[in-house]
Parts: sequence; structure tokens; C-alpha cells
Amino acid sequence: MNKKNIFSAFENLPGTIFARIIKGFGKKTWDCAILGTILFFVVALLIFGISTWKPHQPMIQYTPADVVYENPIHVVHDVGFVSNPNKLDSDSLRSTESPEIVLSEVYYDFGVINSTRTLTHIFIIANSGKSSLVIQRAYTTCGCTVADITATEIPPGKVVLMTVQFDTSYHDMRGTTVRRGVVIETNDPLHPTQEIWIQASIR
Repeated sequence: MNKKNIFSAFENLPGTIFARIIKGFGKKTWDCAILGTILFFVVALLIFGISTWKPHQPMIQYTPADVVYENPIHVVHDVGFVSNPNKLDSDSLRSTESPEIVLSEVYYDFGVINSTRTLTHIFIIANSGKSSLVIQRAYTTCGCTVADITATEIPPGKVVLMTVQFDTSYHDMRGTTVRRGVVIETNDPLHPTQEIWIQASIR
């Protein structure tokens, strides 16, 4: 059925609002309306995609046997932890022998929560390099946040678990969206410092 027949069919439906609208449309106006509708949906999909896009996070494959539990670290604000004050010289490590830190996530959003909760989330820290990855220092950005890492040294192909704990009642944060971080310094010559961030909207 061509457009002329479509218009004729609607014109034979007197008394309907849609019929009155169609009678006022010419061919060009009808084409513009279709094009405008398509563009509206394309723009809406683009906005939705941008607003929900998240950076790609590496998938870390591991088994319980791959988790290292030795010399655990309790991470607090500013004080930090130093396992070896004399940091390894990155120039002495050839690229084929260097440790390489990989994080399961660099950001986690707890969403909207009340102001009396203590929140926890587990991050995975892996070593995909050829030599041991050493956590030389770690600290949080606020006293309301602490973390526990299951080991100081991560052999090649192994992982440690970092449990971050965020106390929303530590100080009055009601009515705000807060972001807190954990800073990790290692002997990875290419990525000596890594930051992991959590966020929550406090009611």
C-alpha cells in the first residue's frame, strides 16, 4: 500500500483524533515526522549507553588454591604499611621478569544506603608478571575506610583478596555522595601506584 492509499484509509475514519491529524499532514510532513521519531530514539539510546557505560575491568580467573595468605596487611588512613623501605630498583628488572599488578576493579558503587551501616566489598589483586609482586605501602584516604589484604607478597600467577570496609557512621555524611580510596604502592615498574575507589550515597 503506497502513502496515498494510507492517507486515504485514515481519512475514511472520521471522528477520530488520529484521522484529523493525518488529514493535516502532507507527504513531506509525514516523512519529517518519521525521520524525527527515528532520530529521537537514536539519541535516546546513545544517551542511555553513555550514562550506563563502565570502563572495562579485567576478568581474573583463579581458584581458592591461588589465594595467598601470608603476612596479611591491615590498611588504615595515612599510616600505611611498608614491607620494605628500600624499594626494588625497577631498572634492575627486565620487562620479561617484572611483576605486573592486575586489579579486578578500580571502582565500586554501593548505591544509596543509610547512615548507620558498615559496608564491605572484596577486590582481587593478581600478579600476571614473571616475578613476585610486593606490596610496599598501602593506605586509605579517610579514617572511615580500612582494608585488609591477605598477603604482602604475591607470586606469579597468584592473587590476594583485599576486603575494604567503609563505616558510614564514622562522621556525619548524611545527604551526601562520598568517594573513598585505597592507594597501593608496589614493585611493579610500570604501575608502581594503583588507586581503588568506592562510592556511596548516604541518606
